[in-house]
Amino acid sequence: MSTGEHHCGYPHSVHAENWDITTFPRVIAGAGSVARLGGLLHERDARQVLIVTDPGLRKTGMVDDLAAAIGAAGVGVTIHSEIPANPSTASLDVATAVARDARADYLVAIGGGSALDAAKAVALLTHTSLSAESLNGSEEFDAPTVPLAAIPTTAGTGAETNGFGVIESADHRKVYIGTAATTPELIVLDAELTVGLPAAITAAAGFDAIIHGAESLLSQGATSLSRAYATESLRLTTAALADAVADGTDIEARSRMLIGAHLAGRALSLSGLGLVHGIGHSITATTGTPHGVALASIAGPALAFGAGAAPAKYADLLRVLDLDGDGERAARRIEEIAAAVGLPTSLGELGVGAELIDTLVTKTLEDAVTNNTPLRPSPAQLTELLRASVERVREA
Repeated sequence: MSTGEHHCGYPHSVHAENWDITTFPRVIAGAGSVARLGGLLHERDARQVLIVTDPGLRKTGMVDDLAAAIGAAGVGVTIHSEIPANPSTASLDVATAVARDARADYLVAIGGGSALDAAKAVALLTHTSLSAESLNGSEEFDAPTVPLAAIPTTAGTGAETNGFGVIESADHRKVYIGTAATTPELIVLDAELTVGLPAAITAAAGFDAIIHGAESLLSQGATSLSRAYATESLRLTTAALADAVADGTDIEARSRMLIGAHLAGRALSLSGLGLVHGIGHSITATTGTPHGVALASIAGPALAFGAGAAPAKYADLLRVLDLDGDGERAARRIEEIAAAVGLPTSLGELGVGAELIDTLVTKTLEDAVTNNTPLRPSPAQLTELLRASVERVREA
């Protein structure tokens, strides 16, 4: 049934799904597993590796330790640690120039989503004469890409699971750059690398993973496989986030979050996301608010908006959250999780004013992810939703 309603006991139709699944990439999970990276790169005949990361992570000493371990395996190493949060096309051109100068034949991205997304663009551009500034996300590439290993140090983005990076263009739009060929071929999920991450970053990144799982369940592009990934992801992340935020050394909670975030990334790569991310991208591009914080500020009303359009999908979300009720109850529960870990739950609480609503509406409706939401809002409906959130303050 095209409606997705219950039929003969089954909540979703699968007869029209088309799959083409490969056993790629290689994923290694476990505390301390990053120690294996040097040997794995040597096995792949890497000769000159460029590590792509951000300044904050470089200061911890973690990146230099990784470089030393790779070097001990007989592989040359260069470090580029100037990737900013929300990487711009200009910053990608700098990183690509470093890769070209180093004659890098393998990239290792370590850090949060920004470092991983930036490395995908570098992998794409290194063997071309193109600049990131010239791209709009629709180009086709004939040049070979540089193979990439991804090591996430935050449990949230799931950026290691796909070949596309979210980049900020010169005119402050979010552009998706990458191809299937820039999907990392080697992924290391080592929860020890996330230990001690500040509570605020843990909360924002972890909430991003929760929204990835929820929107993957609700997306118009959801399949049986994406729902399986999303369901297990939500089971792990919704139970573990508060513990991971409360105790930065809780390795069990951080392992659950890292694996849950990875599964959510696999889900969204198959299904696409939705309105929460459409609005969230717009908030970040307009105000500079960190991605996970922006998502929390709008998650409740954005998730609730489509509840009447896809009752079977919202029933799935209720089941995984162990709730009775309707789609709006599921949306409230996810908003409650955000509040419990100290994230804002309205645009008013975030400090976004009414003067930005028109800009947010335009950017949200232009964002491709908005098309996947169960019910695409009209400009008037989206304006009303955002205005109500601007005017809302958290109840005492």
